[in-house]
Amino acid sequence: MPVFGIDNVLVGIVFFMFAFWGLLISRDINLKRKNELNKENIIELREGVYNGVLTSFICIVLGLMYFIPGMIVAVMDNTIEASLYLPYPMPWASFVIYFLGFIFIFITAFVFFEWKTGKFSSAPPKEQKVHKLDRELSRKAFHILIIGVLAVYLIVGRLVVNSLYEYLRTPAYNFWGYSTVGYTNITQNIVDGGQMVTMFGLMAVFEFVMLLDLIRLKAPRYFPARMLANLYREKEKDTLGPHIYLVVGMLFAVVVFPPPIAMAVIAISALGDATATIVGVTKGKRKIRPGISNKTWEGTIAGTVASFAFGFVGFIALALAPAYIGYVGTIDRGVIIGLVINIVGAPIFLLIDYYTPKPILFSDNLLNPIIIGFAMWGTYALF
Repeated sequence: MPVFGIDNVLVGIVFFMFAFWGLLISRDINLKRKNELNKENIIELREGVYNGVLTSFICIVLGLMYFIPGMIVAVMDNTIEASLYLPYPMPWASFVIYFLGFIFIFITAFVFFEWKTGKFSSAPPKEQKVHKLDRELSRKAFHILIIGVLAVYLIVGRLVVNSLYEYLRTPAYNFWGYSTVGYTNITQNIVDGGQMVTMFGLMAVFEFVMLLDLIRLKAPRYFPARMLANLYREKEKDTLGPHIYLVVGMLFAVVVFPPPIAMAVIAISALGDATATIVGVTKGKRKIRPGISNKTWEGTIAGTVASFAFGFVGFIALALAPAYIGYVGTIDRGVIIGLVINIVGAPIFLLIDYYTPKPILFSDNLLNPIIIGFAMWGTYALF
């Protein structure tokens, strides 16, 4: 019989490991900053330190949210019923650990193949000229994760969870203990399939990109995606990549906030930011703060309008779905709540876009999900 809860404990430990590695990278960046003479480079390196520390802090918070409940269930109430109320109900946390193992196997196989074929190079990848718009479009392509998140919440999640638990209740899998628990009770009243599969998907992506970035920073000759190095801005080449901040911010939103709020926050963070960047690069002419920031009023205003629109659509799409209508009660009430919380969220997006990364030396990919998320959640609580 398995020890229920121990898998959530292991997921918590994985987050703690990533937090530790993030702090080590921040320490290395800080040491480089102390030896830097160029004032502009010093500021950019300090930004990398702050972002690394904040990313590590988020990982610690997420780790505790898995570790503590997992320990309580494992030590005090080792039952399948109790494990269903964990952040990752059995056996989802186990899948997260398995996927991490698959990533290690992939990296090991890649290193072995490169070694056997003699393709290793101690030199960094050759710099290639990439048009600014092409670079930004490639970087923002990662933001299309939002489409997958919405699809998982609305459709895929419950189908996957229902099928999985039905399969685990077959005689061959009785050792999991699911045959003793009502099927309807599992899949509908306790486990939110959309949230569960979304958490798993984002966690899998986070594990993958975090490990790849650690390799890029610590052992670049083993980096499996060397050509992607050309997509990094100069100030990002010695720090964690911006996609790390985006994924950990999205994961934080999914774990901490109610699903409709999380969906709105993710829509704003991903699509609002992408709109601001693309419009700023293609149409931007008026600098917000010449000499300090390259951001333009055209990009910031477009991003703010888009954040309101996408945030509202994201909230409504989820809140009015049959599985989540309970969060708003009625359709009319849901529309009103959606309008109000996005009226609160859009100006915060504008302020964050205006003040980052200077004078506030943090990535908007980290600040948007946290600050906008708590502001929206607080406003939602007033209803």
